[in-house]
Amino acid sequence: MVQLMTRTGAMRLTPSLDSILDFWIKQSESTGPMGAMAKLMVPQIQAHPELRGPLDGQALAANAELVEALVSCVLPAGLQRFSFAALATPSSFEVHWATPRFRRELLDDQGKFRGEPFLQGMTWAYLRQLFQFLSVARQAYGRHFPFEKSVIIEQTAENGLIRYFQLRAHFDHFELRTPKKLPKISEDAWEKLSLDLDDLELWKKTVPLDEFEMYGLIVYEATDITEEMTLSAIKQELVAKDPLQDSQRFSRIQDHFRMLLGVDDLGLLVMGSRDGLLLELSPGENSNEDWRTVDLATVNQKLSPYCQASLREGRPIVIEDLQKAELCSQMMVEASQKGGRSYLMMPLFFEGKKVGVFTFTSRVAHAFNNLTPYRLQEVTPLLALAVRRTWDSFQARVESVIRERFTALHPAVEWKFRQQALEVVRTDHDLEVLGQDIVFQNVYPLFGASDVRNSTIIRNETIQQDLSLQLRLALEVLERAYSERRLTYLSSRRYRLKQWLAHLEHGLDSGDEPRIIEFLKGEIEPLFETLTKFSETVQGAVRNYREALDPRLGLVYQQRKQYEQSMTLLKERTAEILSRRQVEAQQVFPHYFELHKSDGVDHMLYVGPSIHPQGDFDPLYLRNLRLWQLETMVEIAGESRRWTREMERVLESAHLLLVQDNPLSIRFSQDEKQFNVDGAYNARYEIIKKRLDKAEVRDTGERLTQPGKIAIVYSHPREAAEYRDYIDYLQSLGQLEGPVEELEIAPLQGVVGLRALRITATM
Repeated sequence: MVQLMTRTGAMRLTPSLDSILDFWIKQSESTGPMGAMAKLMVPQIQAHPELRGPLDGQALAANAELVEALVSCVLPAGLQRFSFAALATPSSFEVHWATPRFRRELLDDQGKFRGEPFLQGMTWAYLRQLFQFLSVARQAYGRHFPFEKSVIIEQTAENGLIRYFQLRAHFDHFELRTPKKLPKISEDAWEKLSLDLDDLELWKKTVPLDEFEMYGLIVYEATDITEEMTLSAIKQELVAKDPLQDSQRFSRIQDHFRMLLGVDDLGLLVMGSRDGLLLELSPGENSNEDWRTVDLATVNQKLSPYCQASLREGRPIVIEDLQKAELCSQMMVEASQKGGRSYLMMPLFFEGKKVGVFTFTSRVAHAFNNLTPYRLQEVTPLLALAVRRTWDSFQARVESVIRERFTALHPAVEWKFRQQALEVVRTDHDLEVLGQDIVFQNVYPLFGASDVRNSTIIRNETIQQDLSLQLRLALEVLERAYSERRLTYLSSRRYRLKQWLAHLEHGLDSGDEPRIIEFLKGEIEPLFETLTKFSETVQGAVRNYREALDPRLGLVYQQRKQYEQSMTLLKERTAEILSRRQVEAQQVFPHYFELHKSDGVDHMLYVGPSIHPQGDFDPLYLRNLRLWQLETMVEIAGESRRWTREMERVLESAHLLLVQDNPLSIRFSQDEKQFNVDGAYNARYEIIKKRLDKAEVRDTGERLTQPGKIAIVYSHPREAAEYRDYIDYLQSLGQLEGPVEELEIAPLQGVVGLRALRITATM
């Protein structure tokens, strides 16, 4: 037992049962059951006078049964077995009597409190002194300063789990004994204390503790608040920044869950789901490489109907012993293989939508049960919010990475780039990793081209025509000026103009255009300001020259403008048909599609199991796309002949398709920001693509591509047989007409053995 009397600082602390003894004596004067019970107690009290006055440890021990009965006025005997209650010296934590549970869980073998006070920066000694000062201020001087009357004790068990107990004090059985004449304390001193309530040195200078005595006992009641404390701690961590990405913070969250459930080996795994992906969000010891970024549909396929239904309906899945249960998911199998016995999986919902799941595992069987999810109800909404915030943060960083590393990506392949970008962001890998290995294997290429027939020749013709007109108009100015004043320099400039005109009659050479423009701008046009002063006739010639110039370019741009307008019409309408029909084709089966405009419109398709996120591919989809592509080119070929009616400069287009039955691989090029075929073997296809526009029919010198016709280039007879079937079908619909030409293509540089089918599109 503890000593009879202690002194903390200068204040006397005297434990005593007097208040409890007086309570029973007073109750003996009343009637009723309580009075009758008190009448039986009074003789016992009178028979043991050693229980009065300062508490004697030996007397307390010798009369243990009587003391237990006396204490029933504080705590009913029927509650003592399960309650946390004790009697202690005022303002100290020296216990004189305690219930069995209080002693078992809160005190050590010496009767001292196990654990430390869970107070921000406070020690037991500090707390004792502060309590003394505040008690004197309140009871002796009537100065009420707000202070918490409860103390929280933190205990750490051998397994590392922490428990929290709230210790609340009741002061009904102690009194503050004061001197007859209270020491005076000024208002100014009280004002200073109110401003610095926790300044013990200021208290010591102001309040003379040695003038006072605490007499009696304090009743302590304790409550296990581990669950409340850990839930509060979990909430605080979850609302902080990046709770699922900060490894230290996530480790604390996991420890709090261990304390909450009393499972010292609890493993926590948090996964988010969005946009068809399941992504592990939690770092640390339970991280699993296989679950970092996976397709959600693939995961669902590996779930049993029970698991699928439970997660879909928002019900938790609890497996009390993995070794004795039917495992309904791959994650459970993996947990069991790693020694797990208990397993819990709970879906997470935010604003009515499922945003992810989290799992608990333990190597101890029956660590979780069907009641466990109810203990988590307060934090699961915050955990769902943390998952949502983490996803949003990821998505914002992923968008930034994609904008930085790539151009606009086609939706059919964007998912794979996002997966890799998401993994880079999640793991803080170097961005250089992203894009280097983005390869789609075993894809089938479908290439098509609609090129303007003789576009280079026609463009050169228009340039030649515009330059000739501008030279003639300039010559007219100099001719009229020379007729007014026969200046030798004007004659020399006329000569140069006539030379250029004669040169253009034989064709346009490379570099002619800039040299002619430089001559006109540098030597001819600067003369006009002076020449206009010669006569009105010269002024009219200069005016005609200037009116013929394009106001934006300062050049004669009539024929080229007509050519470009016609070229734009042809390319835009071709691209419009491809884009419109491409939307329809994507609905049949997702595939990569890109479109390029130059002197015509080229398009490229890739389709295969690696393009589709779920890998669900069948040759049926390839055949459908080939027929779709041919039908689309037939429409373009037929329409392009009709568009010529709207052109000031008539342009005709020729069309081709390149067929390859063998799949290849494509790799995203960081430098070019586009897909290219991958590997030396597959490079042959790319070579053919680039050289087909100049292909000729063998032994004839005839261009393979012809206006209004579609050339289908192939290598193997089976490819020709497939497309013959498509041609026959489209002929039956009236979209193709005339006989099918079977052609052999003249050897291209590095490529031999190509053949073609050629057919006319119906206008």
